[in-house]
Amino acid sequence: MEEAAAHKRGTESDLLIVGAGAKAAAISAKIHVVNRLGYGPFSVTIVEKTEPAASWLGRNGMTSGEEPLAIPPIKDVGFPYRSRRQFGDVGDEIDAGLLPFTWQRYAVERGTYAAWVNRESPPVRHRDYGEYLGWVLERAREGIAHFHGRVSGVGLAPQGDCWEVEVAERGDPADPLRHRGRALILTGPGVHREFPSDPSIADRVFHCDSRRDEFARVPAQEEVEIAIVGGGESALSALVFLRAFRPRARLTVFTPTLPLSRGESFLENRVFADPDDVGWERLDLQTRRDFVKHCDRGVFDVGVLASIAGDGQCSFVTGRAVHVGAGEGAGVALEYEGADGVVAEPYDFVVNCTGFDLLAQVRGLFDEQLRAAVERLAGPLWDRPPQTEIPIGRALELVGMEPRLHIPGLGGLSQGPGFANLGSLGLLANRVLGPLLGPALGGAAGSASEQRKSVLID
Repeated sequence: MEEAAAHKRGTESDLLIVGAGAKAAAISAKIHVVNRLGYGPFSVTIVEKTEPAASWLGRNGMTSGEEPLAIPPIKDVGFPYRSRRQFGDVGDEIDAGLLPFTWQRYAVERGTYAAWVNRESPPVRHRDYGEYLGWVLERAREGIAHFHGRVSGVGLAPQGDCWEVEVAERGDPADPLRHRGRALILTGPGVHREFPSDPSIADRVFHCDSRRDEFARVPAQEEVEIAIVGGGESALSALVFLRAFRPRARLTVFTPTLPLSRGESFLENRVFADPDDVGWERLDLQTRRDFVKHCDRGVFDVGVLASIAGDGQCSFVTGRAVHVGAGEGAGVALEYEGADGVVAEPYDFVVNCTGFDLLAQVRGLFDEQLRAAVERLAGPLWDRPPQTEIPIGRALELVGMEPRLHIPGLGGLSQGPGFANLGSLGLLANRVLGPLLGPALGGAAGSASEQRKSVLID
């Protein structure tokens, strides 16, 4: 990785990426290959405040790194390897150039591939996939610059033709670097969603991004009662972690609907891999909402559910948490709305796993003036009416915003569920890079309508 010290005035690049995770790895690998093939040069600057693949390695936030990955690792940074659909004949060259970045290549180099296949390719841990992503980011070097620091400010250049990102480095936070890019890509899960709670019991309420050492406040030798609020992967991570970390604790998971496990049918996987296969953009809004709800956001991993089956220390309650207040003694009272109305139940601790909010993260990065400028071009975002669809375009960009602002994590409803997770990293990279690479590849990318027509008859 390039040393930040060599660029004290910052960089000027085609793309600025905030966060060195799975999305950054997929985009970096593709830019590396395109440059190696001679279609560049293109440049990418990646800024990461913690470490590459921080959300997966188990050293940051709730995840212990031991949880099973919800997708098979062969859905790697190039999957689904259909770049021809975006870039024509050149796409085949790009996909071939990505083969050194595959999960198989990674596992072969570590001598684990044969054993993994002979065990019928079982799920891998979050930590394993995080190490793979770090390996990709280390290898994708052609045109890629990495910087370690916290983004302390985001704005538009005075001319309004590019983005500026201010990065406070660990060594000298008073003298931040300023990077410029023709487009900005925001990645990461966002910030945890809040639910109403009394400030007096703040030390008894955890969140899905709480660091693991914070849970040391939970007594190890007592049979405490812990409520986990949420019905998705974050709640499942909390359940797995706390079951191992505090085995004497009783865990109750509150879900808004009955607990569901995601089936891995061909149709569901097909939609995640390439939503054009089912004409996702032409489906009505409610159909898209229902698919995301039942196949992505409100589901638990089948294997983990099986591992806690019959565990008398774990239980599930159907209800929606509305408030957490002070309870008797040192405990809390969790109020939830269920079949019998609003009921309050006593617990020792509560873990808020209701999910993450990407727009709240963006609000924290953008000052009031920039938010106003964005909303003038793209329409209301932060104060839009409930259930309003966020205008995310085919390149996973905020529609109407120039220079381009890509927020792939918000594209799940508008463009396809795989863009909000690991379901189609290679396609995500193609979509984001389409406006940049299309002209350089001789217009092979074509228009959005032409792309849709081509895939429907494929």
